[in-house]
Amino acid sequence: MDSVKEFFQDLLDQVPNFIFAIVLLIIAFIAAKIVKSLVTKLLKAVNAEAFLGKIGVKDTATNSSVEFVAKLAYFVTFLLFLPGVLDKIGMQSVSTPITNMVDSFLEFIPKLIAAGIIVVVGIFIAKIVKELLVPVLKAIKVDTLQEKAGITATEGTAFSNVIANVIYGLILLVVVTSALDQLEIAAISGPANNIVSTIFAMLPNVLGAIIIIAIGVFIAKLVATLLQNLLAGVGADTLVEKITGNAEKNVNLSKILSEVVKYVIVVIFIVQGINVLDLAILNGIGATVIAFLPAVISTIIILAIGLFAANAAENAIAKKCANAKAMALTAKVAIYVVTAFMCLSQLGIAGAMVETTFILIIAAICVAVAIAFGVGGRTFAANTLAKLEQKLDDKEEAEVVEETEAVVETTEDAE
Repeated sequence: MDSVKEFFQDLLDQVPNFIFAIVLLIIAFIAAKIVKSLVTKLLKAVNAEAFLGKIGVKDTATNSSVEFVAKLAYFVTFLLFLPGVLDKIGMQSVSTPITNMVDSFLEFIPKLIAAGIIVVVGIFIAKIVKELLVPVLKAIKVDTLQEKAGITATEGTAFSNVIANVIYGLILLVVVTSALDQLEIAAISGPANNIVSTIFAMLPNVLGAIIIIAIGVFIAKLVATLLQNLLAGVGADTLVEKITGNAEKNVNLSKILSEVVKYVIVVIFIVQGINVLDLAILNGIGATVIAFLPAVISTIIILAIGLFAANAAENAIAKKCANAKAMALTAKVAIYVVTAFMCLSQLGIAGAMVETTFILIIAAICVAVAIAFGVGGRTFAANTLAKLEQKLDDKEEAEVVEETEAVVETTEDAE
């Protein structure tokens, strides 16, 4: 009997707590409904549907981004009241984790708001800087450098827009890392800060490399122009005509040589600009390119001499010998082949194989010539040998006659 009384007494003691929990639950539903309604009206008032839709935030049931955010606000509001309801009905084991989660969330909200403010303000400032920078760069005629370099650009790829976009991206990079620092998520903010620090540490080197390359391009163009005028003044453009004897093959030699010199200078300055970046792998590539340049230049010279020599030989043979087109073409091809092997050998491309192949080709040509002379020249050789034999016979007969006459004269003198 006492146990029954204790049970009902405990039940009566818990009635106020249950009533309070029910009232608190009702208040939670009402508050959540009010918050959802306010959030919906606010987001619709600022036309947030388009912005939220771009980032892929949508409710699966209504396909509405605003509805998704409103439901999220409803859930968060209800969750704030839930630990109090559970505490009143004696479910502390359930309410404690929820309370801890809510506390952590509430502590995170100011950080999230601060990060959001930093991002919004940073984007706003970055856009202003970009919009101000483009006309300033156009005013100082940065785009003319692109035209002088011979680069055709549209409005979006003009130097002024490219530089403004780079500055815009750097500002956003700083803004994002600052926002991540506010969130205090070390696993994300730590690597992000390291990346930003590395990028900004490299900026002076990058600017130095760009300046070096720009100066190199300017010097290369200046030297190429001066060299072209100098070569044209000394008659280099007519040199090909004089060598080949063909006025139709008019080669602008001064232009070709000046362009080669220009690109060699540009390559040298590009390699020096890469060295300023102080990247080991790029430095190695640059050193290899510089070391390979003499071989390339000598190869170009050999190739040019070979082409001129082949054309000159073809024209000379064609003029000196009538109906010698086949011989002229053979000489031209032979010079081309020798030039090609010399170029490959100079570049160091499979040197042993190139030399062996060249020797085999020369040997094959010699054997072919010997066989052709042996087979095709049998009649000529027989006639030549017959004539030589006849001459020898005639010479012997003449010697016999002379000896006989000498003997006869000696006999007559004796008598």
